[in-house]
Amino acid sequence: MKKSFPSSRVFRLAFGLVLGLCCAGVLSRQAAAQDIDAADSSAADVRASTPGDAARPSDVPEQDLPADASASEVVGASVATDAAFPPDAPAPAQSTSGVPLQPPAPRADRCDIISAALRCFENILHDQAGIWTAPRRIHRRDALWLVPLAGAVVVSLTYDNATLNALGNSPGRVRFSNDFSDVGAGYTLAGAAGAFYLVGRLTHNERDRETGMVALEALADAGIVMESLKLATDRFRPTGGAVAGKFWPDGTTANPLVEKELYTTNSSFPSGHATATWAVMHVLVDETPGHRWLHLGMYAIATGVSIARVTGRDHFPTDVIVGSTIGYLIGGYVYRQRSQFYVPHAKNVSVSPIFNAATGTYGVGVHFTP
Repeated sequence: MKKSFPSSRVFRLAFGLVLGLCCAGVLSRQAAAQDIDAADSSAADVRASTPGDAARPSDVPEQDLPADASASEVVGASVATDAAFPPDAPAPAQSTSGVPLQPPAPRADRCDIISAALRCFENILHDQAGIWTAPRRIHRRDALWLVPLAGAVVVSLTYDNATLNALGNSPGRVRFSNDFSDVGAGYTLAGAAGAFYLVGRLTHNERDRETGMVALEALADAGIVMESLKLATDRFRPTGGAVAGKFWPDGTTANPLVEKELYTTNSSFPSGHATATWAVMHVLVDETPGHRWLHLGMYAIATGVSIARVTGRDHFPTDVIVGSTIGYLIGGYVYRQRSQFYVPHAKNVSVSPIFNAATGTYGVGVHFTP
């Protein structure tokens, strides 16, 4: 018996909450353990040193004072040296792996659904302005990924229907694919992001709180962009019969004898599950540095959801390729704009020749820093 739509939403939300709570709980425990280790190490350092043993830079010249210098001159020289080389200021809390556990300073545009809900809406509006105007900021180096992406989209558009026909219509595979792709449903992702937020609020862990808020913001941005594109393209899904895969097969004028709804957010292009999943996973990966296996698992889930939308005959390959790309880019954009922990780094691509004199072989090496 197929579950009703409302109960399906509740199940997805609860499932997402459980996943998010498990993930955030593990990360919070690791961070707490790292805090304890760091505190113990600091305490040991303090006990090992005495107040008068603070080391000063070796290149600090000692001040020459006359043998008959007065007490006030000696004290004044000591104060001047201490002012020039004060004790080290306390560094921001970091884990043993060097990952900051607290932000260097709170942001003015800090969003919070409880204490600053209006700011969240303002941030989303600013995000949308930046996302839709992104083509104006394309640089030449972006051709390194735009050209291959364009080629993949052209090829997939050509063979979309042939790919679905080759897959066939296995009821078992379709059912499994649809069940698995529920991981990428909006309610599931919102539940996972909400779990991070709750853990952060309850444990006063700013990193977890921000992770949940930025993930929710990315999910909202991805939803707006995705639904707008669905309305604009009106591509029929693989179950559309003779017009499956076509964009605006009936033109821009509704025919009441053929369809009841011309402008629909349930069209095929792009895949909503792929867009939302990649947006949220990109944020979660960026907000949890130092956990490579966790990152691999998150991207594996996003890849699995994207593939399942095709094998479940819900979308064409082009839908998930474009949706995945849009979601990934939105997640990265929102993280860079909103995270208090984001540290800009240089992006570069270097190409260098390679020659092996021993074997007489040569080639080209490419180093890419995203």
